[in-house]
Amino acid sequence: MSEGQCRGVKVDPLSTVQINAVANKFRITVLNFGAEENIDMVDLIENILPTIFGVNYDILEKELLGSIEAATNPDKGELIIREDVYEALNDPYHPMHGRARFTLAHELGHLILHEGPALHRQTAEVKHKIFEDSEWQADCFAGEFLMPSAGCRNLTADQIKERYGVSYTAARIKVEKLNE
Repeated sequence: MSEGQCRGVKVDPLSTVQINAVANKFRITVLNFGAEENIDMVDLIENILPTIFGVNYDILEKELLGSIEAATNPDKGELIIREDVYEALNDPYHPMHGRARFTLAHELGHLILHEGPALHRQTAEVKHKIFEDSEWQADCFAGEFLMPSAGCRNLTADQIKERYGVSYTAARIKVEKLNE
C-alpha cells in the first residue's frame, strides 16, 4: 500500500518489527500464553480485559453498527462489538469464527497501540504512509497476536488455521509474510 490507500487515521509510525514485539510481549508477558497456544478470545474480552485492564465492552445490534464489525475508543477503554460478530466469536463452528477472532484482536491492537477517540476505518481519502496507518498497524498486531511467528514457522496455512482458530485467509497471509 502506498499513500492514499490507507484505511485509518494517521498515528505515530511503527514498523512491523515494533508491532510484533508489542503483540508478543502482551501475549507472552502479560497474558502468559506460549507461541503454540490458541488464545481464548471470549475469555479475553469478557473477563481479562474488564478485570485486569478496565476495558468495558458492549454488544450492539447490527442495525445500529451497520458495516462496522467492532470499534474501539482507546482513551475511554471501550470496545463495541456488533452482535453477529460476537455470536461468531462464541461459536467455533460458525463460518465467520476466524474472522471474528481477528476482528477482536484487531480492536485489541487499537487499545494497546493507539490513543485518541473511537477508531474505525475512514471513508475519506487520507494521505499518510502505510506504517502511520492505524488500521494497518492494528492488522499487523492482530496477525502476530493470534498467530505468533515463532509458533507458525514451518507450518502450512491449513495447520496455522487449525492451531490458532483463524480464517484460512489470515493463515495464508501469515505464511506469505513468513516467506518474504
